[in-house]
Amino acid sequence: MLIHLRNLVIPRFMQRLRRSDKGTMLIEFAFLFPITLIMLLGGFETFRLLMAHRKANMTAMSIGNLISQNKVLSNAAVSNIFDAVDNIMQPLELKGNGQILVSYVIGTNTGTTITLQCRGTADTTYASKIGAVNNEADLARLPGNFTLAEFETVVVSEVVYRYKPVIINLSGWLNNSMFAAHDVYHVAVQKPRYGEVQFTSGCP
Repeated sequence: MLIHLRNLVIPRFMQRLRRSDKGTMLIEFAFLFPITLIMLLGGFETFRLLMAHRKANMTAMSIGNLISQNKVLSNAAVSNIFDAVDNIMQPLELKGNGQILVSYVIGTNTGTTITLQCRGTADTTYASKIGAVNNEADLARLPGNFTLAEFETVVVSEVVYRYKPVIINLSGWLNNSMFAAHDVYHVAVQKPRYGEVQFTSGCP
């Protein structure tokens, strides 16, 4: 009797179980939620990285433009310009996470020379990619086939920002990916409006 009852109940239960769709949504959610979460977090990090590039590019162009508009600049005036363009990077912070570098380059009969180089923050971790003061300027680092004639001057502004992912940080695994900490670098070149800029008291 018990065996007969079992043969009747179990097949019917298995048939109902095969036809039942209860719990399907929960299973689909368990599969899709991690993928959706990764896409949302990845989109957030992508937005932050694009913002860092945009802010660094705007800062490099703005500081070069402000410097090149002047005929004479004191170190106090240069310091004021650094303070002004620092607001462009907001909400990103350059102090401790990057550097602004302004180089004044003059053409000579033998090449180019960096006659002055100012830093926007006290951080000495980041060096200019075009060279150091009183040395030959590496114009190959500048965009395009850039050359400088004798006695011609340019203002080269560089911005370096150390980008660090907030949520998805794969620095230990994929050092060359967008989800790893790396330097965001932008450079801009401006010709002085008056042909040259006189820095009366050097850098701040």
